[in-house]
Order: sequence, then structure tokens, then C-alpha cells
Amino acid sequence: MPVTGGSRRTATAVQLAVALVLVAGLLFTGGSGATLGDSSSAPDRSPVDSQAAAVPFPGSARSGSGGSGSARSAAAPTVVTGGAGTPADQLAADVVTGVEQFWRDQFPMHFGRPWVNIRAFHAVDPGNPAVPAPCLRRPLDLSEQALYCPRQDTVAWDRTGLVPTLRRTYGDGAVLVALAHEIGHAVQDRLGINAEVQLREPTRYPTILLEAMADCFAGVVVHAAVDGRLGKIRIGRLELDRTMRALLSFRDPVGVAISTTAHGDAFDRASAFLDGYQNHAGTCAAMTVRNQVFTQRGYTSLTDVMQNGDLPLNDLLAGLDPDAHGWFGHLVTSRGRTWRTPVRSLPALRGCATPHLERQGPVRYCASTGAVSTSAPELARVHDRLGDYAGGELLASRYALAALDALGRPVNGPEAGRTAVCLSGAYTRALFDRSGDGGFGLSPGDIDEAVQELLDHDFAARDAAGQAPAGDLGFERIMQFRTGALGGPGKCGL
Repeated sequence: MPVTGGSRRTATAVQLAVALVLVAGLLFTGGSGATLGDSSSAPDRSPVDSQAAAVPFPGSARSGSGGSGSARSAAAPTVVTGGAGTPADQLAADVVTGVEQFWRDQFPMHFGRPWVNIRAFHAVDPGNPAVPAPCLRRPLDLSEQALYCPRQDTVAWDRTGLVPTLRRTYGDGAVLVALAHEIGHAVQDRLGINAEVQLREPTRYPTILLEAMADCFAGVVVHAAVDGRLGKIRIGRLELDRTMRALLSFRDPVGVAISTTAHGDAFDRASAFLDGYQNHAGTCAAMTVRNQVFTQRGYTSLTDVMQNGDLPLNDLLAGLDPDAHGWFGHLVTSRGRTWRTPVRSLPALRGCATPHLERQGPVRYCASTGAVSTSAPELARVHDRLGDYAGGELLASRYALAALDALGRPVNGPEAGRTAVCLSGAYTRALFDRSGDGGFGLSPGDIDEAVQELLDHDFAARDAAGQAPAGDLGFERIMQFRTGALGGPGKCGL
């Protein structure tokens, strides 16, 4: 979480992770993979997922598919090789069939050229050495992974490990987002950028950008599933939080710097996915290193590594409180209003006329006195489970309510809660932008902690009466936070 001067904070609280990592053998064969395991402990392997290849290249045409041989007719049906007819096999087959049909329909509409069918789909049992896996020296290399192999224009996945585990842990939406991500790399390939282009222009097409685009294409596909436009695959709105959890489990381990193999932190991946979910395929194709904000950063000091970036709770509050005072105070006074500086008290507030103040959660804003209070035990539980900036984001959301109050805006009702989340995102972006200047800022993993807290709880979206917007999902809270982080207070309606 934010830290002053030398010590910086970062979260390692990663649940069951599906950290997308590329095994060494794939580096020589042009494939990519998703590995099951805890991303905080996994990589002795390079953290990279899908291919090191494709992103839209304006004006480039594409001949053929996958670089060799003739492509299948666009009218040919999707055929999956392998599988034993298990429910997980049928789900994966339905997913790739529905996703390819979606791109068969949408690709010409958005990009003005016909879709070229993916050459092959393979459901692989990594434990069976008699059945080869595309782009790999041995099937075992596909264990708990999925990949798109651009050289062979093939999508393959571990049918006995990866797909059943994703489905069991996160639901059908997790299988959809994983395979749609890999097919997203095939979409990139058809837009004209392959591994050779990336090698030639690595700064223009870093892996983190290509991964963001694939996440974005996956977001487009998931929205189609929610709308009932993806064949047999249906994802209910209430399943979006589980699908987002699966996506966030794909993030890089905390403290990994952006490099030629980076995939992005939780915010990077969620942000790209939401771009696709909220917009369309053309938005994904237009992504560049200039119009994307990536928040993944590496550790910058031994202190970071030794302390895992975490500040003790009292140190966090001591640093964040005056900083939030200043930022939100400037927000109010710059709009011609008077900032009634909230007074923070650690114990529960006394003399607050707001009933049921405790319903706001670990941090509370009292509209009658203009004070902010924290419940030390409750905030400590958030701090210990998710990391320091999970609690920091909650504190920021209460200062956001104070700012709304000072600006004459309602502090009760669903819009107050949503705006508080949005403003907490804008404040978090300010902390991120000043990180590394020796002052109070964020450490690697801090934004991940905020995103995880927003997904897990609705505390930040509760208004001054302790009510969260009815029906809002963690998925939507992350969307609101992202709006403020990328657009600033103006995008929050101020």
C-alpha cells in the first residue's frame, strides 16, 4: 500500500492463481500457456502467456492463417480433436465453437475482411505421451495450461487438469475467459501482427500490450455470452464476479517489473477486459502503448522485498490520512467550496447523529459532524487478509463522501456510493503517479489490493447510511474505480 519515503507496500494475497506463464519449451516453438498454481510462488518459469505475436497493425492485410498451408474455409465447422465426452470436454468444445462463430460473424463487421478459421483445436491429456500437443515437444508441457500456437494456428488446452479445475473453482465463465483469451491471440494474428513483427518492434508491441488486447477481446466475448449471443454458452450477470476472479488470478506475481514477458497486474488485466466488455472489438484493436495505462511495476528496494511492501496499519493511517486530507481538500476548494476537514478518530465516533454508522464497514463517515472513524479490528482484518492498500482504498472512499458533502452533493443513495468508489480510483491514480518520487505513493501490488477488496466487499460503495447500491456487483465496482483511475474526478461527475 502507499508508503512514505523508503518502505513500500505490495500485496501477495493471491487466491488460487492461474498465473499465465510460458514454459521454456514454448519459447522455442511459438506457443503460449496458462498455468494453474499460486502466482506468488510459481514462476521459476518466464511469466508470459499466450503467444508473443499478434496485435492489430493498421492497414496490414493477412494472407492465410498460421503461416503455413491453406486455411480452412470460413464456412467449415469448428472441430475439436481429443476429449472423452466429459462435461468439462463438452463445455470447452462449446466454448471454442461459440467463440469462433462469434468472430466469424463480428470480424468482418469490425475489420472489413473475412474471418479465416483457426486451423485446429485440441483437447489434450498431458498424461498421454502417445497423443502429441501442438507446438510442444511433449504433451506433459501442456499440463494445466492452454495455448495458442501461431506457427500452427492452433488452440490447445489441458482437458484433464486446467479445464476441470477452472470450472470447479470459478465456474463456466472461467473456462470461457481462458479460452477466449487464447482465441484473442488468433484474432491478433489475423489483424496482421505476429511474433516476427513483435521481435522487430518490441517497444511498440511489448508482450503486456498483446496480453491486454487478448484480455480485451475476451471481454468482448464474455459480454456476448451475457447477452446470449455465444451459441450454447450463457453467462449470467451474477456470474461476472466469479469470471473476474478467474481473470485476476491470471495476473503476474507481485513485484514483477514490466519486461518482454510481462502480462500485467490485476488492474491491468481487469482494465483491458473491461475495455472490451464495455466497448467492442475495434477498441481492442486500437490499443497501443500510448493510449494504455499499465500499473505493473517491480520492486525498487530491498526494503520492499523484505517487508513485502506492507506498512503496519497504524503507519498506513498516519501516512494516508494527511495525504487524503490534502488531495480531497484541493478537489473541493478548486471547485469554489469550503473543505470541512474531517477529523479521523480511531475508536467509533461519539456524538454522531447518523444512525447505524457501523453499517458503513471498517471506515465510516459521519455526515452530521464531518468526521471519519475507523474500527481498528475490522480494518486490521482487511489489512491482514488483502494488504494495506485494501484498507487504504476504504479510507479514501470515506474521504470521498466527505468531499461530496462539502460540494453540496448527496451522501446518501446509490449514486453517492458509486461516486465514492470512482473518486477513490481517482485518488489512487494520484498516488500511483507520484510513486517513486520519495514521497507518499503506492508500492507494487497496492492497486491489486484495492481491486481485490472491491471485488470481495461492497464497503467502498456504501453511502453515509451504510447502504450499497442494490444489485451492484464487484465487477461493477471495479469498473467504477477504473473510471476514476483513468479519467480523474471529472469522469466521476465532478
